[in-house]
Amino acid sequence: MKIIQQLREKFARSFLLKQMLEMQRQQKQISLDSARTLALLYYLPDEATYKHAESIVVKLGEMNLKVRVVCYTDLKIQPHYFIPKISQDIINFKDVNWRFQPQKPFVKEFTDTEYDILIDLSLSDHIPLLYCAALSKAGLKVGRYQQDHQLYYDLMIHAAPDETIDTFANQVIHYLSKINN
Repeated sequence: MKIIQQLREKFARSFLLKQMLEMQRQQKQISLDSARTLALLYYLPDEATYKHAESIVVKLGEMNLKVRVVCYTDLKIQPHYFIPKISQDIINFKDVNWRFQPQKPFVKEFTDTEYDILIDLSLSDHIPLLYCAALSKAGLKVGRYQQDHQLYYDLMIHAAPDETIDTFANQVIHYLSKINN
């Protein structure tokens, strides 16, 4: 069973790469100070992560950024602690096809919107989030460093094995505030 899962993931990644190479995007070097819109992706395993992500969204909002959030959970239903908001959506396991491609209608709108910055705070691989990041038309895409993610992100930041979503978000915000336009 594990071999089948690995084959599906490998096929999904090759399909994603093909789609990504066919798309057009204008890459930009932009700092947090000059950005107005930001897309935030994260993996939602539990309620504690949701609370941490909410505090990160508040922090980014205080920086006068319009934040759009998409999270992914392995659950088959929306968790009871996830509170839907106009600028926040969730993808669950039932919302992805056999290539792990998200099938919710908002995903197309999300990837077609030209956000100034996209930040992927996921600390491990989740292909539905990689689809959102890779196919996004955001000007600057930021995510966790991983050798095979070089085509997905413009800026990658190393995450320690014991990294939390909070500490990783603080690192990302720190580096993005250092960029000069």
